[in-house]
Amino acid sequence: MGKMISLKKDGIEVSGYLAEPEFGKGPMIIVFHEWWGLVDHIKDVCDRLAKEGFYAFGIDLYRGQTASDPDKAGKLMQDLFQNRFSEAEAMVKTSIEYFREQDMGYVPRVGEFMLGATGFCCGGTCTWYFGAKFSEDFKALVPYYGLYSIVPIDFSKIKAPVLAIHAGQDSFIPLSEVVKAIEECNKNKIQAQFIIYSGVDHAFFNDTRPEVYHEEYANDVWEKTIAFFNKHLK
Repeated sequence: MGKMISLKKDGIEVSGYLAEPEFGKGPMIIVFHEWWGLVDHIKDVCDRLAKEGFYAFGIDLYRGQTASDPDKAGKLMQDLFQNRFSEAEAMVKTSIEYFREQDMGYVPRVGEFMLGATGFCCGGTCTWYFGAKFSEDFKALVPYYGLYSIVPIDFSKIKAPVLAIHAGQDSFIPLSEVVKAIEECNKNKIQAQFIIYSGVDHAFFNDTRPEVYHEEYANDVWEKTIAFFNKHLK
């Protein structure tokens, strides 16, 4: 089990949920939460990553706020992307620098700090966006059903390999947007794989939401996620 931590550097304060691997060595993965905020589901994802040998930090971009209904969640997400995104960027930068200085994410076999990112829904968007913004730092990206239209993503800056997960019947993301993202990856020669699970809706990985959760696909995509991070970060 992980724990909530707070860190501060150069006047920027960041809170989040940190889960550590059993033997204290392993790559670092930043986990970007859904529009609900840093809820138990995201903490569970961090714990599961730690069991696979990774440090996992569920960064709290909402600064303690969470939502249980879509209306509030939508307002929190809108506020983040429209009013607080520069603040979020500073929080991510601070987190990267802090963990690098603490050697949390240093992989002896590779001889360097190995950092990945994953996220869900608006956290998938953050995975794409910050993977481009901090392209010198991120070595592997796994965005789950990220929204492409909410902020401009500079695909030309992405250097890390990408495993992008989508739902074939996503009520939030038209498949046409996914196709455009594939075209951007082709144009910019990004090493990207896109997996679309047919017949399921947005958030099919979230086992706390029985109305959309799909156990078979969730188990399958988790295996693929771990294999991808193992290949590119260890």
